[in-house]
Amino acid sequence: MTLKFGTSGLRGLVSELRGPPASTYSLAFVRMLMDRGALKEGSKVYVGLDLRSSSPDIAQLVHAAIAGVGLVPVDCGALPTPALALYANSENAPAIMVTGSHIPDDRNGLKFYRADGEIDKRDEREIVEIHAAMGNAVPSFSPVDPVRVSAEPSRGYIDRFLGFSKR
Repeated sequence: MTLKFGTSGLRGLVSELRGPPASTYSLAFVRMLMDRGALKEGSKVYVGLDLRSSSPDIAQLVHAAIAGVGLVPVDCGALPTPALALYANSENAPAIMVTGSHIPDDRNGLKFYRADGEIDKRDEREIVEIHAAMGNAVPSFSPVDPVRVSAEPSRGYIDRFLGFSKR
């Protein structure tokens, strides 16, 4: 199995995602946004993760890649994917969710969100092209201590969900 984009983001075996691919695909995503002028040095990128055993290690690689290009990784911790998407959108910022969703635990993935929502097929193609252009030149990023989110990122998601159930 190789890493590939599908209807739920980039997915693959943990053994194929952990390490350079987690860094380089995250780098390709933020470079795409930087190339478009949607991010500049010092911009925040929100990062969340699910409860899979591999997610914390992969999230550390994502944080390091974000910081390695002068952006600020903001750690939102473990939360549901829609909660991260809603929170990042409310902050007008992009996000990366480390999640395998419904697939077995030996697999994991990355979901990418622009400030205005989930990436589309055009974005996927551009990320893949940027990633391919990196070739075998895998940048080395030092581990970082990301900024911790100051608010409860799941609160808006919970409130929204409860609001729907009261109708």
